[in-house]
Amino acid sequence: MSNLLSKTTLIHKQLIRRLSSSIIVGTSLFLLLNLWLKIPVILNLVVLSISACLLISIYIFSSFFSSTLIKQFKHLTELEKWADLSKICGEIQPVPNTDDNLSQTIHELYKQLQIANNNDSRIDRVLRSNVLLDKETGVGNREFFNNRLEALLKEEDSQGAVYFIQFKDFDLVHSLYGEQQALTLLNSLVQTLKRRLNSMPNYFLARRDELELAVIVPDIFFNDAEKLAEKLLKSLSVVELPVGINKDEFIHIGVSYFSQEENSYQVKSEADMALRSAQLQGPSQWFMYDPGEVEHASAKGSLKWRTFLSHIITKNAFVIFFQPVISATNDEILHHEVLTKVRDNDGSLISARVFLPMAKKCGLIQKIDLLVLKQVCRLLSYDNSQQDRCSLNLSIESLLSAKFIKQFISIIREYPNVHQRLIIEISEYHLVNHLEQLNPVLNELNKLGIKLLADKVGQYVVSAHYLKVCPIKMIKLHRSIVLNIQDKPENQIFIQSLKAISDVHNVALYALGVESYEEWQLLKRIGVNGGQGHFFTEPVAQVAKAIHLY
Repeated sequence: MSNLLSKTTLIHKQLIRRLSSSIIVGTSLFLLLNLWLKIPVILNLVVLSISACLLISIYIFSSFFSSTLIKQFKHLTELEKWADLSKICGEIQPVPNTDDNLSQTIHELYKQLQIANNNDSRIDRVLRSNVLLDKETGVGNREFFNNRLEALLKEEDSQGAVYFIQFKDFDLVHSLYGEQQALTLLNSLVQTLKRRLNSMPNYFLARRDELELAVIVPDIFFNDAEKLAEKLLKSLSVVELPVGINKDEFIHIGVSYFSQEENSYQVKSEADMALRSAQLQGPSQWFMYDPGEVEHASAKGSLKWRTFLSHIITKNAFVIFFQPVISATNDEILHHEVLTKVRDNDGSLISARVFLPMAKKCGLIQKIDLLVLKQVCRLLSYDNSQQDRCSLNLSIESLLSAKFIKQFISIIREYPNVHQRLIIEISEYHLVNHLEQLNPVLNELNKLGIKLLADKVGQYVVSAHYLKVCPIKMIKLHRSIVLNIQDKPENQIFIQSLKAISDVHNVALYALGVESYEEWQLLKRIGVNGGQGHFFTEPVAQVAKAIHLY
């Protein structure tokens, strides 16, 4: 019953009770007075009959009035029930559709409100789609990625991994085959990622820019994050590429493992640095820094890296130190490899493994190569009585630059007694893939008396044909071939076959990453000429020998 009806009925009942009470009291007083005055009984009977008729009439009228009132207030009662139900449910319920004007008006207003809410929801979905989704692929965009990562890092005990996936020649696909073909390829890559990630309990996929996808995988352990990176690379490598696109160098993945202690900028910066490290190696691959290898102070964005490295270059503030290559026959030092670090703002040293990929991205790697070369030349010429030789790593960008080679030769000529003691290290992968362009450069360096060393041998399965056509004097095994060599017969066979080839061409074979006595003894037994690693010199000892030239 409606509140208004209840109140009206209550007032009506109170009025009836008072009127009835008044008639009864009046009749009773009249009867008492008649008894005292001894009025004839017939008169009392008449009064009683009149009073009874009045009371009956009043109650008949009351019943008729109540039923009429309830009937007239029925629509209002239904509306009040609808209001109470909506209040209990916490949302507006369907309005009862009755014939009265009030109900019909409210019903019409309710329909209009529903239409408005539906329009608002549709507009909200459209706005959200435009703001947070990439129109071409249907996955999240950069803003979506940033929002999810920031929210995840605020959760208690959060951990996980971020994957930056970049496709090297995607712009070439667009140029050769058009926008539609490029978009088809991109969507194939996105669908392949989704299929691979379906086994994960939770993940977020986004497109950060035209050439780059990003994946957030919460609550994954470090070892599982590494395994997932390998699976993603294998799955994406199966996608068919158009003719003319180099499949071997198409996909690079940078991985950053994060926890609640980090902020989104640090996580994204480390993932970007890892991506540049993967690209620096050349072929399709993934890269992930070891826990703690990139300190928070070292995790910088591209702009901060450019500013930081430009300052280091201006001040020529590189720290160089040396790691010896030890002879397998007499344990003497054959030469030292030059290792470069830079000092961060807090005084800590950042290794080349961290800063060189960012230097490449910022277009500063050639300047760094020249500055380090000059420092090494100054150091070697400082004491001519010492005949130690030094090996120096040069980037493929520098070696393929005619301007750099011209500057390189100019520096060498400033220090005439240095060239015979200088060794240039070149990645085997880049040597094989740029053999035709590099061959004239390497021959020119060889004529100057500079020795050449092929580095990271065995990291990828490539042909050793370069030993026949290039003046390579030394090759150095990648540390993955050397690690626990005593327990890996297949790696031993690989080294023995490589030793047979190198002996034919009079090329020395060195092993990088020697960590234990067992490894070194077996390497010597199968014929390596020298070794390099922590087994011979601990990192602390190396840093103690660091030379900082200003």
